[in-house]
Amino acid sequence: MQALTGMASMQLTTRMAEDAADHAAFITGWQQDYAQLSCGRYQGRLDELCLPRLQLFREFSSCETWQHCQPWPDAIWFGIPRPGSSGQLRYCGRSVPENTVLLSPGGSDFTLRTPPGFLIYGMVLPLALLDLHAQLITGLHAPAAWRQSGTLTLPVTAYTRLCYALDSILASPADSAAPSRLALASITALVQALVQGQGGGHVGRSVIQQRHLDWVNTASALAASPADTLPTVEMLCEQLHVTRRTLQNGFQEVVATSPLQWLRALRLNHVRQALRHHPLDDTPINDLAAAWGFASPSHFSYDYRRLFGETPSQTRQHAAGLASS
Repeated sequence: MQALTGMASMQLTTRMAEDAADHAAFITGWQQDYAQLSCGRYQGRLDELCLPRLQLFREFSSCETWQHCQPWPDAIWFGIPRPGSSGQLRYCGRSVPENTVLLSPGGSDFTLRTPPGFLIYGMVLPLALLDLHAQLITGLHAPAAWRQSGTLTLPVTAYTRLCYALDSILASPADSAAPSRLALASITALVQALVQGQGGGHVGRSVIQQRHLDWVNTASALAASPADTLPTVEMLCEQLHVTRRTLQNGFQEVVATSPLQWLRALRLNHVRQALRHHPLDDTPINDLAAAWGFASPSHFSYDYRRLFGETPSQTRQHAAGLASS
């Protein structure tokens, strides 16, 4: 709620991104990190509407991503993936069925491993406001399942109706007489859909599932620091005291890829950010790549261009042009 103080307006803000890390900074009041995982030029879009004590947005990412997210505190986030877009979506390391709403308390971290062409609607509001509207609509307090990390599967009709309602509100916010009317319409659509929820699940993980997520987090930490050698699967197996096959299975469950592909993709993302954030640095690109563990310039250049759709020098030149403009 504090994150939106004084920010309520009728204006719909649209932001476009050509880089996953830039995209991560768009949502007002959130703390986020994104990494691009699939090949091609990245295209991201955020349509955001900040209303009295309510944040509503629609977010699109063209490429597969790994997202580490934290909504603003003292609130609850509801994530509503576009129907048909679940695919390889993982929420906190677990696959997401179709027509499922994701929930996470504000101030708490969650992760998403998104498929290509992914679109999700998001709504963040204080718990007290959610409870008030639940009482107005149902006569009851909001259930505990609406207040904590978890998922809630809806009937197809209810889920589709909710997505249509949010799309309509975001399409033409100026048609409404007041921000409060938009807020009421948004929360009413959400609560009416949640009431029809069919079972649900807490994100609480089994010991094995938590262990698999910990492996991914360990690998991510290794990839986040410069080193003159890339972490290997063998190094991870030795550090985590697991077999290669066990590690492979754990990564497939959490991020739908292999440990080696994961490590290389994250390291390439870190090199990209170094090029973009320090475009006037005259360090040779091959030296920068070597500092992140890419010993072969030709292999690095090939992998980089394949993942991001441009050469490392093009990334630096584009960033330098923006810095000097």
